[in-house]
Amino acid sequence: MTSIEDRLRAVEDQLAIADLRARYCHLLDDRQWPAFIDLFTEEGVFEGLSAVRGRAALTEFFAHCVPAMTEEFWHFCSNGTVVLDGDRATGRISMEYLSVMKGVSYVSAGHYDDEMVKQDGVWRFAARRLTFYFLAPLHEGWAGRPFHNPAA
Repeated sequence: MTSIEDRLRAVEDQLAIADLRARYCHLLDDRQWPAFIDLFTEEGVFEGLSAVRGRAALTEFFAHCVPAMTEEFWHFCSNGTVVLDGDRATGRISMEYLSVMKGVSYVSAGHYDDEMVKQDGVWRFAARRLTFYFLAPLHEGWAGRPFHNPAA
């Protein structure tokens, strides 16, 4: 049987990971780049619309490339899972993504597969991999069309 201290640490870690994932959405949508990039480890990886590694590449991609692709965006995540293994964790979380590109509203959905590590008492993303299920203009509806992910 696991001790109460171990169980409490697991609950605290799961809550901290839920907060990490929520802050990702809020900081990204608010374009608060330094705080957003700090959610990743020094050699953190993001794979989705592009594949980047390390804070300098993450900053370039999110602060420069993403805003060039879309004027506005909003992330909504739910259904997160977490598997804890000491100071490492993995999990998947569902994502709905609304955006405006070239004046057209888009709707999309997918999921993130996460690898997270606890460093100096703080959970960060070691890797975050995004898979889109669809991306379509809102006026057309999503219609179940798959999204081609060039980084995959």
